[in-house]
Amino acid sequence: MKLALTKKYKHLSFLCLVASTSIFSGCSKFLDKQPFDVVKENYYQNEKEVMTGLVGVYDILGREDFYGSTYSSYLTLGDEGAYFRSSYLAGPEIYSYDASNPKINDIWRFLYEGIERANFFLSKIESVQMAASDKQAVIGEVRFLRAYYYFILVSNWGDVPLKTAPTSSVSDVNIARTPQTEVYNFIVQEMEAADSMVKDIQAYGHAGRVTKSAVRGILARVYLKMAGAPLNDASKYQKALEWSSKLVFPQGGDYKHSLVADYKKIFTDMAADRYNISESIWEVEFYGNRSGDFEAGRIGNQSGIQTSDEGKGFSYGLLAATRKLFESYEPTDKRRDWNIASYRYNHANNLITDSVFYTTAEIERRHVAKFRRDYETLKPKNRNYTPINFPLLRYADVLLMFAEAENEVNGPTARAKNALQEVRGRAHASNRNDELTNESEMRIAIREERFRELCYEGLRKFDLVRYGTFIAEMKLVAQQYNQLAPADYRYMALAFNNVSDRDTYFPIPINELSLNNLMTQNPAW
Repeated sequence: MKLALTKKYKHLSFLCLVASTSIFSGCSKFLDKQPFDVVKENYYQNEKEVMTGLVGVYDILGREDFYGSTYSSYLTLGDEGAYFRSSYLAGPEIYSYDASNPKINDIWRFLYEGIERANFFLSKIESVQMAASDKQAVIGEVRFLRAYYYFILVSNWGDVPLKTAPTSSVSDVNIARTPQTEVYNFIVQEMEAADSMVKDIQAYGHAGRVTKSAVRGILARVYLKMAGAPLNDASKYQKALEWSSKLVFPQGGDYKHSLVADYKKIFTDMAADRYNISESIWEVEFYGNRSGDFEAGRIGNQSGIQTSDEGKGFSYGLLAATRKLFESYEPTDKRRDWNIASYRYNHANNLITDSVFYTTAEIERRHVAKFRRDYETLKPKNRNYTPINFPLLRYADVLLMFAEAENEVNGPTARAKNALQEVRGRAHASNRNDELTNESEMRIAIREERFRELCYEGLRKFDLVRYGTFIAEMKLVAQQYNQLAPADYRYMALAFNNVSDRDTYFPIPINELSLNNLMTQNPAW
């Protein structure tokens, strides 16, 4: 979505140097600005120009080939919770592709565009005359976003070039990969610095900007990643505990976040231009229907419950849930039939006549349904683009990260169990506190709960990688489907059959290898 403030929004064109000079376009959700074509060396002269440049750094998040569609879809299909309902025999969706894949190249390119924009912004901002508190806030936002883009890069590619100054020449393209440890150290250094600079989420009233809550929650995520594979630095559990505690047990009892009572409301609000900042801490914002001002993604269009009825919201229904995810829920768990469609639409004469409930024997046919176009309020609905936001951080995730870090540091304490139960209780799942008697049992319970609560939000593959169980879990699903799925649905096992150790990371794009003489490829690619 969103028109986060009641203002008129215009398109942004932003010049960025990466390896060559080009013009990129995007939109803003929260800032007024006039369009401009070139960021000149002396561009940042006043607050208006600063705010327009800030939008350019945020803009990467909403690109169609990033969270707008491609990257978010790859993340959904990258773990054992979903499969691709298509006859495709090649592509990242089914772990059958190579380093020449253009979509992987685009994700890499957009991330470094965002970093370059941030580097240029930070090189100019200090001399601008504006209110000190506002200047500090935007510097903090940009430093955090740059670090976040590096977090996405290091999570998906491993060692990556670490570049912290703007490109001064188009010939300056040969940059070696920096070891992951150094990249992670830079990430947490920048994010921790941003914490004291950015504003509280209440200052904006929406989740489209980086705030203290977003910084603290993402820092907990980064430290948990560092504690697991491939770095396996167990000391970072303590840091994850410290940062998640700032939200779960804030100093002075200044509680800013809590769970929304109804799980599905989180996602219906994302479709209906409403914000629940008590739970939804950071979102990629989309808005509009491709008419006038817009930044529309495809959330709910490629996934979602398949229908050709544009009144309901056209969806290809390309993503379906796995038996493993479905069976992980208790029958009373309200999340199951929201995340995994319990019905489908009947088509008669190309019209939707009614909905038909699936039986539990038809698990393989159930669509991914977390993001549903039925709840869009903007009319008319565009066929292929939606105003549905994509969540980057929810308080439920923070609670589960806190429970995990607390368990790893102090064992299955009452605080860890209560955080876990807060998430389960909202879903009407059973209370397991009494049966979780040791650290190992608690660890397993938290991992399983993350699967159920956060499915289709782009986190599961990274969780499996840090647990060290990614390939094993994928192969178990392959075995399950090869044995149990109806014969006409066994194609769904393609991704799970194809996945191998090399798929822990994306390949370095072949374009990057050809341009950068110091670049090397990831193993087995």
